[in-house]
Amino acid sequence: MPTLVRPLYPARNRGAAALTAVVLTVALCCCSGASEPSPGGRSGGAGGRVVLIGIDGADWRVIRPLMERGETPHLSRIVAEGSSGVLRSMEPSASPSLWTTVATGVGPERHGIHGFVVPEPSGDVRPVTSSMRRAPAFWNILPQFERRAGVVGWLVTWPAEPIDGFMVSAYLPYLFNWSTGRPLKGTIVAGIPQQTYPPELIDELAPLKVAPADLDPALLARFYDPSRIAGLGRDELECIEGFRWSVACDETYRHIGLALFDREPVDLFAIYFGGADVASHRFWKFANPEAMAYGVTEEEAAVLGRVIDAYYIHLDAMIGEYLQRLGADDTLVIISDHGFKPVLIPGRPTTSAHHRMEGIIALWGRGIRRGGTIDAAGLLDVLPTLLALLDVPLSMDLEGRVLEQAFEPAWALDHRPRFVDRYQVAESPRGPDASEVDPNVLERLRSLGYID
Repeated sequence: MPTLVRPLYPARNRGAAALTAVVLTVALCCCSGASEPSPGGRSGGAGGRVVLIGIDGADWRVIRPLMERGETPHLSRIVAEGSSGVLRSMEPSASPSLWTTVATGVGPERHGIHGFVVPEPSGDVRPVTSSMRRAPAFWNILPQFERRAGVVGWLVTWPAEPIDGFMVSAYLPYLFNWSTGRPLKGTIVAGIPQQTYPPELIDELAPLKVAPADLDPALLARFYDPSRIAGLGRDELECIEGFRWSVACDETYRHIGLALFDREPVDLFAIYFGGADVASHRFWKFANPEAMAYGVTEEEAAVLGRVIDAYYIHLDAMIGEYLQRLGADDTLVIISDHGFKPVLIPGRPTTSAHHRMEGIIALWGRGIRRGGTIDAAGLLDVLPTLLALLDVPLSMDLEGRVLEQAFEPAWALDHRPRFVDRYQVAESPRGPDASEVDPNVLERLRSLGYID
């Protein structure tokens, strides 16, 4: 069993004042439209950095036609110059469980996160939190081997854990309080403690938060024509409202992620975007009105039929922002937890697609085979592959395998996996595991059909 090493760069010792100045500078650049320079320092770990971009619900069946039309140039480049394939999901396909499986390399029976909520002795339920996770995640594992992690928006990370690096937790996935307009979908929520590590980071990142009302009209016009939505029905307008919140959340994490990536050197940087999942759930019937007896009118399809494709194009641009920052020693990994298929659910007209088992995986950069195909990959294989790219020993009790077919043969020979019996189990985060907004969360989960 490895010994837990003292962090090389303790987060608390770097000084909040310096990070505040950096983040505020980046905030001004984002607001002014100025471009940010390439990243400066890097962590002291062996080899290059690994960047992991998680895109909830991304599906090759949507991406490949866009690639063929030249509308997603960065994903096209990654596929052509790297290795890619289908990433098999798991049942039950609740996103909190799936993304925790990716982060821990073990299944829900071991990591303990099965869905959006957990039962209470009273018979009621409450939302899951990071303190309920029973297995170490990559941000706990890497410091045991003198590696640093940066995490932005990953699901089931509240309260944020003390790590060697930084964490901007996703307070809650997929949700917001419709009655008050208070954001609850994986974004910074005012008044909730321990959303970041270091804790003071939340105040320093506040200037980078994007509210739905602050979204650039030109950005929204990429997805639908705002001048044509007034005549739509209540259900269609609810789809648009929820989508705008998801765009704002992704934009918040977009700015936060780039700010921290550029200035805080880590060995593994991971960021999560949820907007494609929301767009697919809500707008599938408008993009594919023939798939089922949805009853979509020609006008509705004309106004909203482009939302999904346009959001993938937007995500491609965000991927490009990281792609242009990577050097010859770095590796980019893009994954999704599942894909999508059409559904018709009586009484739920705002949901027209749900999860299918086929997600995506694509690797590009140092050590990756050019034009390679990845076969038979599953969620459990992601963590072993990330650790192999970082030359971090693999625990014997990980449930997946290294996707060596994605590696250049010579590189794989020079970086054969090392093993340890098991990783140390991280101490559960100290602090709150419930909040004042839980009743609203549960109400919204029921309305969406996630719980009974």
